Amino acid sequence: MGLGNFISNLFGKEKATASNEPAVEEISTNLYEINTAAFENEVVNSGLPVVVDCFTKTCPPCRKMAPIFEKVAAEYDGKIKFVKMNLKNSPEIAKQFKIIGVPTFLFFRSGDMVTNVVGFVEEDKLKEKLESLLE
Repeated sequence: MGLGNFISNLFGKEKATASNEPAVEEISTNLYEINTAAFENEVVNSGLPVVVDCFTKTCPPCRKMAPIFEKVAAEYDGKIKFVKMNLKNSPEIAKQFKIIGVPTFLFFRSGDMVTNVVGFVEEDKLKEKLESLLE
């Protein structure tokens, strides 16, 4: 089984919401959920550094991480952009960045991924990564 098939089987499709049209939904201050079609514009072409939370709705550590991610997003408003991607609807992103576990956080600066973190992250550790992204 190739990586693409493995990821498709692992994450699958949550519902028929995959679209070729970019979709960006504001969740709260400085926090957006996007689809694959919006990835290039919202992440790669962003004028700010970006952190992407790759999650699934059925993942307990993802649900535990959500309020921390939302809180930190508001604190870094205007400095770092915060984006969420449901991998059930975006398996192409999982394949592109070789994501095999969730949550996975992808850190981008000037359109390039500079690092990633897999698994639940305590707030102070997340802030350390964010500060290094700003350097």
